[in-house]
Amino acid sequence: MPQHAERTLIMTVGTGDSSRIEETLLTPLRKSIATEAWNAVVLLPSTETESFARRLREELDGVEVEIHPLPRGDENDADRAYAHFDGVLAAVLRKAAPERIEVDFTRGTKAMSAALVLAATRRAIPHLRYLDGRRDHRGMVEPGSEDVRRFRTTTVDGHRRLDLARAIFRRGDFSAVADVLPDPDNALAGLYPDHLLATTRAVRAAARFYAAWDRLDYVSATTVEVGAPPSDDWTPAWPSDAMRAWVLDLKQEPDRADHRAMAAWLRRLVVDLLANGERRVRGGQHEDALLRAYRVLELIGQVRLFDWGLDSANLDPDHEAVAAVQRRLAKKNHDPLTRGRNDELQAGRHQVARLLKQCGDPLAKRLLAFDGAPSLKPTLRNTSVLVHGFVARAPENPEPLRRLFDDLEALVVEDGGPDAAERLRIARSPAFRDR
Repeated sequence: MPQHAERTLIMTVGTGDSSRIEETLLTPLRKSIATEAWNAVVLLPSTETESFARRLREELDGVEVEIHPLPRGDENDADRAYAHFDGVLAAVLRKAAPERIEVDFTRGTKAMSAALVLAATRRAIPHLRYLDGRRDHRGMVEPGSEDVRRFRTTTVDGHRRLDLARAIFRRGDFSAVADVLPDPDNALAGLYPDHLLATTRAVRAAARFYAAWDRLDYVSATTVEVGAPPSDDWTPAWPSDAMRAWVLDLKQEPDRADHRAMAAWLRRLVVDLLANGERRVRGGQHEDALLRAYRVLELIGQVRLFDWGLDSANLDPDHEAVAAVQRRLAKKNHDPLTRGRNDELQAGRHQVARLLKQCGDPLAKRLLAFDGAPSLKPTLRNTSVLVHGFVARAPENPEPLRRLFDDLEALVVEDGGPDAAERLRIARSPAFRDR
C-alpha cells in the first residue's frame, strides 16, 4: 500500500455460489470497488477464498491491493477473526486517516462480517458499506441487482462516548470529558448526527461548569452557559439551579473590611473547600487533600475571628484580646504575632486559635485540639512538595485522611449551624454519589 494513501477500501471475500463464482462473487466485488476511485484496496479472505482474492488483484490495474487471509478455520470463529481484522485495520490506519477508509463487510461468513464491523467500530472508522439487491429463493442477492448501501459508525461511537462521559462525570473527572466527546467545532464533526452533536455541546458545557467549580475558579464557572439536560438520563448529573446559585454566591467576595459579610461568605467557602478535599481523597490525590484540610481548619479560625470583629491579616494592636495574647507570647518566649509588608499585625493558624480563646470563643479549644492531629502539623504541611518541601507528606493509606475530613466536617457543622448541612449537600453534589 502506498504511503499516505488517500482513499482505502477494505473488503471481506466470501465464497459466493461455487457453481457461479464469476457472477456471484467476482463481479459484485468488482462493482463495489468500481463505485469510487481507490488508491488502495485491502482484501480479507478466508484460506478457502484466498485464490479468489488473488485473481481479483491481478485484474485491478493502477490500484495497490493487499491480501490478508484469515488463518484456516478462523472464518467461523468471530473472536479470532476480530483479532485478525483489528490488527489489519491498525496497520492501515498508520497510512490512512479513518475518515478516508471505507469498510465493505458484504461477503464472507457471518462471523467474518460481524468481526469486521466490530473492529471498524473499535478503530473509529466512520464509513461502512454492504451490497444489497433483489433476493432469490435462497435469500442471496441476484447477480446484476447489487446496490451499495452505506451507513456510519459515528452514531454508535457517539453514544459510546456519551456513556463514557457519563461515567467520568460520576468519578468527578470533569476536565477529561472534553477529551472523550467529539468536538462539535472540529472539521470532521459533520460525520456525527445533528442530534448527537447537540447533546455533545450541552454535555461539554456542563463539564466546563463543573471543571471550573472543581478547581475553585468560581468566576469562570459562572460564565459558562448551561442549558437544560439533553435527555432524562443526564438529569441526575446535571448542574441544578441550587448548584449554580451556590457558585454565584462563592464568586461574590465582599469587602474585607466588612467583617460580618466576610464571615458569612467564608463559611460558604469553607464548606466548598471541605467537599473539594473529600473528592481529592476519593480520587487518590492525597497531597492535594492534605493541603485542603489544613486550609479548612485555618479558614474556620479566620471566620470565627471575623465574628469577633478581627481580621487575622490586619489585627488591631490595641484590641484587648490582641494585646493580651502578645503579652502571653512574650512571657513564654514564644514567637510574637508577625508583621506584614505594610507593618500590619498578623496571626497564623495557631495564634488565631489563641486569640479566639482569649475572646472566649467556644470553638477555640476544638481548634487548638487539632494541633494533635499528625497530618496537620504546620511543619508537615510546610514541607510538602506542594508548599516548600521536596517530598509528599500525605499518608499513602487514605483512612487517616478520611477520619481527618470527618473531624473537620463535625467542626464545620458546629461552626455553621443549621445551614451547614444543606450547604454541604450542595457542595458535595458534583460527586453524584453518597460518601
